[in-house]
Amino acid sequence: MRLSHNIYIIALFLLAPLSTLFAQENIDDEIVVISSRIPTVANELFATVDTITQSDIDLQLIDDLSEMTRFIPGVSASRESQYGRSFLSDINIRGIGSDRVIMMIDGVRISDAYTGYGRDLVDTDLLKRIEISKGPTSAQYGSDGLAGIVGYFTKDPSDLASIDNNFYSINLATKQANKQSKVNFLAASVGEKFDALIQLTQRNMEETRLHDDFMMNANPFDGDQTSFLAKTVFRPTQGVKLTFTADTQKWTGNWDIKSEEGMVFFPSPPRAVSSSLGIDDGKRNRLSLRLNLSSEVSNLYDEASFIAFTQKTEQQQVTQQQQVTFFDGMELAPTPTMRDKNFQFNQSLSGVTFQAHKVLNSHQILYGFDYEVTDTERPRLMSEKNLVTQMVSNTVDGDTFPNKTFPDSESKRTAIFLSDRINFSESHIFTFGVRFDNYELIPTSDQALVNANPLNHQISSIDDSAISLKIGYLQDLNSNLTFFSQYSEGFRAPDYESANIVFTNFMYYYTVLPNPSLKPESSRGIEIGLRGSDDVSDWKMSIYKNDYDDFIQTVLTGVSQTGLANYQYQNTEDADIHGIEFQYNRAITENIMATLSFNQSVGDGNGESMNEVDPKEAILGLNWKSSNRKWGIQGMMTLVDKSKNDLSQVCEGQTCAPRAVIPGYGLLDLFLSYDFNENTQLRISAENVTNKKYHRWASVALLPEDDEELDLFGEAGSSINASFKYIF
Repeated sequence: MRLSHNIYIIALFLLAPLSTLFAQENIDDEIVVISSRIPTVANELFATVDTITQSDIDLQLIDDLSEMTRFIPGVSASRESQYGRSFLSDINIRGIGSDRVIMMIDGVRISDAYTGYGRDLVDTDLLKRIEISKGPTSAQYGSDGLAGIVGYFTKDPSDLASIDNNFYSINLATKQANKQSKVNFLAASVGEKFDALIQLTQRNMEETRLHDDFMMNANPFDGDQTSFLAKTVFRPTQGVKLTFTADTQKWTGNWDIKSEEGMVFFPSPPRAVSSSLGIDDGKRNRLSLRLNLSSEVSNLYDEASFIAFTQKTEQQQVTQQQQVTFFDGMELAPTPTMRDKNFQFNQSLSGVTFQAHKVLNSHQILYGFDYEVTDTERPRLMSEKNLVTQMVSNTVDGDTFPNKTFPDSESKRTAIFLSDRINFSESHIFTFGVRFDNYELIPTSDQALVNANPLNHQISSIDDSAISLKIGYLQDLNSNLTFFSQYSEGFRAPDYESANIVFTNFMYYYTVLPNPSLKPESSRGIEIGLRGSDDVSDWKMSIYKNDYDDFIQTVLTGVSQTGLANYQYQNTEDADIHGIEFQYNRAITENIMATLSFNQSVGDGNGESMNEVDPKEAILGLNWKSSNRKWGIQGMMTLVDKSKNDLSQVCEGQTCAPRAVIPGYGLLDLFLSYDFNENTQLRISAENVTNKKYHRWASVALLPEDDEELDLFGEAGSSINASFKYIF
C-alpha cells in the first residue's frame, strides 16, 4: 500500500476524537454543484470547494482570472509574456496548473491553454457563481482533472426576474490600472412556461499600468472585448424544462511591440527592426441545449439532465515588422523588408452528456455518460517581403511556411460514471464513485505539417483507457462538528502536442520528435478535515496530500551526428504536494464580520522542491454593513511569504541560471458599496492601497533571476475602480 493511502487511514482515526473540542449548532446551507455534479449542501462535501458568488463579483469588480483567485487560499493565476504580449495564462491549484486543471462553463469545457494564448476566456459579467474544487476530479469529469476544476455558472432568468416583475439593468464601470471602461446591458423575464435572458457587455482597455518602480514598461496596448449571453427556458409540461444557451465572446487588441525593436543578429542575416505591430483577436462561441427531467416523467430517476453542446474557440496573433535586412555580411546595401506573421490556435468541441440522480432508501445514486469530440489545429503563416524587388519569401529564419508544430488532431472522450452516496445514519455518510474513460487521439497530416517535418518523423494515433475512483467519508461527530475525508484520482491523457509534435529547424540546430508511447499523467489525492460553526462563526480546516506520477515534460535526449539537438516529450517527473488549509469567519457584531484564511503547501518533485508551488499565504478580511444595509465596506489584507531561495536552477539546454526570488509582501485592498435605493448601486474599490511593488510567484516561478523581462511580470501599483448599476 502506498504511503498516501496509509496516511489517509491513520488520519481517520486521529481526527475523529477531536469532536469533543468544538461546538457547532448551525449547518452551512450553501449549495455547491461542481464537486459531485449535483446540488449538494456545502456542509456535506467530502473535500474543499471554494465559491465566488455574484455578490463577490460585483463588490470586488472581478474581471479576470487574477482578480477571481486573489482571495482563494491555495489558488493563483499566472501571467505570461510571449511574442511581446502579456496575458493571464491559467490557474494554479495547490501547485499544479495549466491544462492539468479543468475549466468548464455550464458543464462545457473551456479551450486548452497554449503558448501565447491563455485561458481567460469567460467574461465574469455573465456569471452568477464560480466554484473551485481542489484535488483530483477525474472520477467526476475525466481527463485533465489532475489538480482540480473551475466551474463557471451563467445567470438564469429566474435569478433576476419573477412572473410579476421583469428585470432590466445597465452597469457602467471603469478601472484605473488598465484604463478600462465597461458598459453592460441585462434584461430578463419569467413567464408561466417561458423565460428569457439577454446580456451584452462591451469593454475597452489599455495595457495594465505596472508599478512605477519597475524599470521596464509593458508594450503599449489598446483593445476591446464584447461578450453576449442569451438564454431561453421553456417548460412545456410538468417535470420537463428545456434551456437553450448562446454564449459568445470576441476580443481584439493592438500592440506596439517596442521590445522587439533594435538589431537582431541571429539567425543570419542580421536585421534592424524599426517597428513591430501586433494585432491579436479571438472569439469563443458556445451553443448548448439542456433538457431537465423530473420524476414525474420517469420513475428511473428523481432528476435527470441531457446536454448537447458545441463550442469553438479561435485565436490568432498577427505581427508586422518593418525592418532593414543586411545581406552578405552587411557588405551589400541594406534592404528594407516587411515581415508578416500570423500564428493561430483553434479548438472546437462538441458532445453530449447525460446524468441521472435517484434516491433509493439510504442510497443517492448518480449515473450517466459523457461523449466529447475536440478538434485542434495550430496553423502558422509567415513571409518576408523585399520592399525593393517586391519579392516574397515563405522561408523565414530556417522555417518554411505555412507550417504546423503538430498535426491537426481529433480527440475523442467517451466515459460512463457511477457514484453512490450512502447515508448509514443521520451522522454517517459514505460515498463511492467510479468512472471509465476511453480516449482517442487521431492526427491528420497535410502539407503544412510536412513543411515543419523535413526529417519525416512519424506521427501516430493513441487509443487508451483509464479508470478513476473517488471514496469519501463524512461524519457529524456531534451536533457541532463535521469530519470529512476523501480519496480521489485524476489523470491527463497525452495531448495532441506532446504525442505528435514534429518540428525541425536547421538554422537553430534542433528537432523535436513525437512520442506516441507516452503514458497518461496521473494523480492520487487525499484530503481530511473538520468543519464547524456556532451562532457567530463558521470554520473549516483540512490537510491534503496529492501524489502525481508521470508528468509529461520536454527533455533533451541527445545530439545527432548532424549537430541537431534532439528534444522529445517524455514521462519524467513524479511529484508530491502536501499542505494545510484553514478558513474562518466570525460575526464580531451584527454589522461586522471578520474572515481569515491560510494555506501552506510543500512540493517535492524527483527529490527537489517544486518550483510551481506558491509560498504560504494568509488572507485577513473585515466586512462592515450598515444597519440599514445601504453602506458596506470590505477590507482585505493579503500576506504572502517570500519564495524559497534553495529552488533548482532554471536550465535551457546546457545553460543554467539561478531562479527568480520574490520577497514577501502585504497587500491591502478596500471595497465600498452603497445602495442609494433598491434600483441604484455604487461599487468602488481601492486596490493595492499602500502602492506595494510586487510579483506574484505563479507568474515568475519558471524564470531565471537575470531574465531581462522580469519586470514585465510585475503587478500594478495602487488603483481606483468604480461601478455604477441602475435597475429599471
